[in-house]
Amino acid sequence: MTVVSTLLALALASPITVEVETPADSLNLGEENEIHVVLSVEAPWYIYAPTGINKAQGMIETTVTMRRSDSVQFKPAVFPEAIAYGDFEVYLDETTLTLPIRIRPSALPGEVRILGSVEYQLCKVDLCLPPERAPLRVTLTVDKVRRPTRT
Repeated sequence: MTVVSTLLALALASPITVEVETPADSLNLGEENEIHVVLSVEAPWYIYAPTGINKAQGMIETTVTMRRSDSVQFKPAVFPEAIAYGDFEVYLDETTLTLPIRIRPSALPGEVRILGSVEYQLCKVDLCLPPERAPLRVTLTVDKVRRPTRT
């Protein structure tokens, strides 16, 4: 995996960083792969897991949204198991979200730029910050020659 960007969501002293890891090599037409979104949260802060429990209590759960692409098909993001924290389910420290992708057979070869965002709400025991949305910008390389073979 190659880290392609580091984003600072709030300010210079933000308690969260967002990194995007992509496959290092070019991808074939029709190939499935994964993009990883790594959320690093400084203690004592945490973010809310998308379990429905937090939303029912008025908190903003972590979500990933990707813009439609003519070259890449996105499947729903896969989130790790949450940690019980009082009445909430949260992510602490470092959390990696997996975004399964598939290069469309109709994709044009070369570099493909995909855009999206991750939304989250940072909290600690005595304070919650307003929800934030960090942009995700990913560049993938689509192989111009190889196509998967069907058997």
